[in-house]
Amino acid sequence: MLNCSELHVYPTSRALREVSASLKQSEGFLPTLMRMDEFENRLILLDGKTQVDPLHRILFLREAARFESFEGLNIDLDLIRFFTRSDAIFKFYEELAAEGVGFDRLREADAYAEFDTHLDILEQLLDNYHHILEERGLTDKAFIPATYEINEGFVQNYQKIEVHLEGYLSRFELELLQKVSQRVPLVIHYSTSRFNRKMQERFAAYDVAVPLNADVSIDFTSGSILQTVSNSSKVNAQVFQVGERSEEVALAFEKIEEMVQRGISPEKIVVILPDESFKAYFSLFDRLNNLNFAMGYDYSEGRVYKSLEVLSRYLGGFEQEDALLLQRYGVELEKVRETIPSGVCDVKRFTQTLDTLNLLDISLEETTEKKVQSNERVYEKYLQFMHTFQEEELRFKEWLYLWMKALSNITLDDVRGGKVTVMGVLETRGVSFEGVVIVDFNDGIVPASSSKDQFLNSSVRAFAGLPTRNDRESLQKQYYKRLLEEANEAVIIYASSENRLPSKFLYELGLQEAKEAEASLALLYSEPKQTVETEDPAVTSFDAKAITWSASRLKTFLECKRKYYYRYIHRIDAKKEEEKNEGAFLHELLEYLFKEQSHYFSIEEMEGKLYRLMDQLLPGDDAKTNYQKLLWKEKLKGFISSQVAHFESGWEVVEREKEFSGEIGGLRFKGRIDRIDQDATRTLVLDYKSGSTAEAQKSRNLETLKDFQMSIYHHLLEKKYQNVSLAFVKLFEEGKIEEITALEAKNELLAEHIIELKQTSSFVAEKCEKLSTCTYCEYQLMCERGEYL
Repeated sequence: MLNCSELHVYPTSRALREVSASLKQSEGFLPTLMRMDEFENRLILLDGKTQVDPLHRILFLREAARFESFEGLNIDLDLIRFFTRSDAIFKFYEELAAEGVGFDRLREADAYAEFDTHLDILEQLLDNYHHILEERGLTDKAFIPATYEINEGFVQNYQKIEVHLEGYLSRFELELLQKVSQRVPLVIHYSTSRFNRKMQERFAAYDVAVPLNADVSIDFTSGSILQTVSNSSKVNAQVFQVGERSEEVALAFEKIEEMVQRGISPEKIVVILPDESFKAYFSLFDRLNNLNFAMGYDYSEGRVYKSLEVLSRYLGGFEQEDALLLQRYGVELEKVRETIPSGVCDVKRFTQTLDTLNLLDISLEETTEKKVQSNERVYEKYLQFMHTFQEEELRFKEWLYLWMKALSNITLDDVRGGKVTVMGVLETRGVSFEGVVIVDFNDGIVPASSSKDQFLNSSVRAFAGLPTRNDRESLQKQYYKRLLEEANEAVIIYASSENRLPSKFLYELGLQEAKEAEASLALLYSEPKQTVETEDPAVTSFDAKAITWSASRLKTFLECKRKYYYRYIHRIDAKKEEEKNEGAFLHELLEYLFKEQSHYFSIEEMEGKLYRLMDQLLPGDDAKTNYQKLLWKEKLKGFISSQVAHFESGWEVVEREKEFSGEIGGLRFKGRIDRIDQDATRTLVLDYKSGSTAEAQKSRNLETLKDFQMSIYHHLLEKKYQNVSLAFVKLFEEGKIEEITALEAKNELLAEHIIELKQTSSFVAEKCEKLSTCTYCEYQLMCERGEYL
């Protein structure tokens, strides 16, 4: 029977739940159960100091960085840029403190020329930061190992403490356990293998020699081994290779179903996601809610947080794309302009502004009870945020960035009730499953690469006795190895697309052979179409004479009746383009070019005017805009030379973007002509083309021609001007002026179409037969066409 004054410590909450469930079956008093991180926190007393808030300390560190030599680290002190680098700095300080390694020890390592200078800067930064915290009665993880005291009252509550260890302990954590062991009997349970030799070395420093490949119980108080059970288990897993990553989901579902059919309870099956972002795929295809995501759902994937992200981007550049996104999220741009303060503000003004924009996710006007009910976790963050930053003043964008960082840590529990658990590998510490499915077993993902070596390379780490990248990867390998060894059935899946390779860890596990598998994609795409099949709509009352036609409207009618139906009868507008396309911009540019001057006789003059206009119409100074302007300037050089020669031969511009209307064969037509030039006796109608003219210039198989733009222009202008000719200006092909071919034949064909239109009183809006026409059609989704469907 277990003593009621015993404390058992486990690595994860899931491990605690499983142990608690098993102990309920036993008789007598139960031990106290505690998670490892909670145990360590309870052991430490900070002598009246409070640990600094994780977000607030970034402001303190930035304040500490305001000394001249800090520039040597090339770190921008702008809050948003500093935030991203500060995380690496804090991890560096915390690791040095936890491992008991000082700057002097690091200086002994011969790393690179500027290494000592960088260490001096980092050391001064740490001293400044420490001084700032001391003035405020605060402390940080980086200073706790040097200033803490053991919580004697907590330790004396127990007659014995047992730690079920899985993973790695820093020198500071081992020091904590060693001090506890001097006050109360302390037993450590640990499994050894070739993947956790670093921890075995740490035990050896306390004169505890642990055998390899064994489950060991260590009396840390006396330094003796209480029990050793040899571990000769081997990994017995099936390895499957699929093509695309999405196929891994289908195959995982197949293998789970097979495990259940062979008698494994769904509650005893786990799916391991080495890359936890992959859960989006599993969540999407888990239509029957069979899965339970232990890591929960990220609040950052919700509408409010996404709105905050877009707002942050919009305030950074006021891009039209972000403005449209904000509107789609229901944020009023007028409110954004009116309510967001231009200078610095306090935290109360910031949260009130978010509340006005309906982006706080709690209401400041409701009662406390209603606030908690609306979103309890956000409300907790709100209270902490208001208390922490009550004396700070920042720009709105900086407040927004800090608030988003506070919200990014919120996870929402998966309450759907699925029986098959999905988790990351770290959450498996201390627990075992009968059925294990691991996906994404690719190089670079298993084991995951560490990002902690930003300031110190592996050689310096090894010299200073710090964990290296290999040590961290080996620790991850130990988690996978133990999980696979304890499973009755295990499946490993990896994808081979995009030249991805299987993890080399497979060979270390003795699993060299992989079977190529074709996943049953019906598991993913077996749902019937959600669209309702409809007959081709019929237009029963059609009068061509009541319509003012344009070249584009006629082309649409001849090309695709369904498109004509959507655009001109149902008036379903296409999505507005978020930025001006190339053709529209060039038309606007050339209209301004000839607005005040009808001709140019100098390449330099025309080029200079064109370039100045380009800069006025595209004032942006970002890399994309500058590149686009340089590209257009280069492409239009031939056009400029050709135009100067054109004007020298006697031509000049008389009309630009000229709108005309008139009647052709009894139907009303209108058009907008890019340019009209004249010389002493002739008129030249010009249409700018930045793309191919092959279709419009065809002279064979004219019965398939749908574009009659130039024929319409000819009919509209022939009575107004004499000696009219028509041509395309090929802007990007040396500005070549290409006269229209087979104009008479095209005019005759246009007349035939007009007669047919006048005789049409109804039509069926069928889809076009030529599928290539659908490639760039804005209605392809409505017609269920397009290569992405």
